[in-house]
Amino acid sequence: MSDVKEVHIATNEAPKLAPTYESDDYTTEDANALPSSPPIPEARDAEPPNGGLVAWLQVAAAFVLYGNTLGLLNTFGAYQRYYETDLLKEYSPSDISWIGSIQSWFLMAVGVFVGPLYDAGHCRILLLAGTIFVTLGFMLTSVSTAYWSVFLAQGVLTGLGMSFLAIPSVAIVPPYFKPARRPLAMGTATLGSGLAATVYPILFQSLQPVIGFPWAVRVQGFIAFALCLFAVVVARPRYASNAKKRTFRNLFKGAGLGDSHFIVYVTSIFFNNLGFFEPLFYLEGYADLYGGAGLAVTKYLLPILNGSSIFGRLMPSALSKWVGIINAFIITVFLSAASIFYWTSVFNIAGSIAFAVLYGFFSGGVVAFAPVVLTSLTEDLSYLGTRLGVLNIFKGIGSVVGAPIGGAILRSGGGYLGMQLFSAFSVLLTAVFAGVLQFIVVRDTKQSAE
Repeated sequence: MSDVKEVHIATNEAPKLAPTYESDDYTTEDANALPSSPPIPEARDAEPPNGGLVAWLQVAAAFVLYGNTLGLLNTFGAYQRYYETDLLKEYSPSDISWIGSIQSWFLMAVGVFVGPLYDAGHCRILLLAGTIFVTLGFMLTSVSTAYWSVFLAQGVLTGLGMSFLAIPSVAIVPPYFKPARRPLAMGTATLGSGLAATVYPILFQSLQPVIGFPWAVRVQGFIAFALCLFAVVVARPRYASNAKKRTFRNLFKGAGLGDSHFIVYVTSIFFNNLGFFEPLFYLEGYADLYGGAGLAVTKYLLPILNGSSIFGRLMPSALSKWVGIINAFIITVFLSAASIFYWTSVFNIAGSIAFAVLYGFFSGGVVAFAPVVLTSLTEDLSYLGTRLGVLNIFKGIGSVVGAPIGGAILRSGGGYLGMQLFSAFSVLLTAVFAGVLQFIVVRDTKQSAE
């Protein structure tokens, strides 16, 4: 039986058992043999392989999927700046930010349908659909010249494609690793989004002046297609043996969505997404205003921020060994909020660079560790996709309104300070609700032990 630590809320019901499967003949040796045929194997016992070739190939698949979901999403700041100064310069920053916001909305909110489809055994179809939609979104964006066409191609189509890839990127890794090793494996997978969010903006900003906007976008599309195709080939999710017999109704019932731990966690993540994207969308504009105008380093602030996030993504995993998973998350979120408060005191290019490094480091840790927290709260990982889908609805709401609210504050008289404070307090509320989560988990654990 798995060594996953289970936390049960004190009720009159008997505690739920770990998931069972049809036979006991699945071994670590089976997990280490990568089948040459395309069918996806099912997990036939509750004990994860905790390593091996197939397990680490899932980490590699998740790595490239993260790069072409959250990595692409975090790249929009480079497009925001280009649109403001060139292609869509007649539109306000708030109007333009809606393109990135609707992209994040589709990436996350469609997950309520994608999650159950994943849990029902349709990972390969989701990955193929996501690869096609993301690539098509890039290609149509490359020929777009009007706001509405950019909105539909980059915002809607690319966002929809990323939504098919996002939940597999998170859910494919945890069933292969035991709890002690799971944070490291999941943290390693999330490095893909930090790397892609660093490389893609540099690629776009370097290629656009040389080969023009259309071909700069197409090059990114070709790269995304190749990477996603790799994930399609190597993905081997460990399903419950009855995965394809499940219905949407049974999936939502089995996922335990009314669990108080889950509800508080969802609330916490909503506030993080409400404040997360403002620095990514508006950092370059702020730096231009305060000492960075005309400097080459200004256009590299977003890559610096995203590059710093690569190093921050493994910090919470290491910290969790000492203070526990939820406490590590609280500390990381608090430091992320503190870095945004620091941004309000920045009035030169050196300060902007320092903020990019600090916020990238700590916000990267939040992004990487948030799925680990959810996994620790989920007794049966065969329902993880469904839970991620529901969570993503609220993440999508926070994402779709956060950056436009920041842009509206910026334009309506609140200025950059108002936008910065809105972002900082939103992220701080994430830490507050994570603290509430830790309190009720400890309380319920004590009640269960009595």
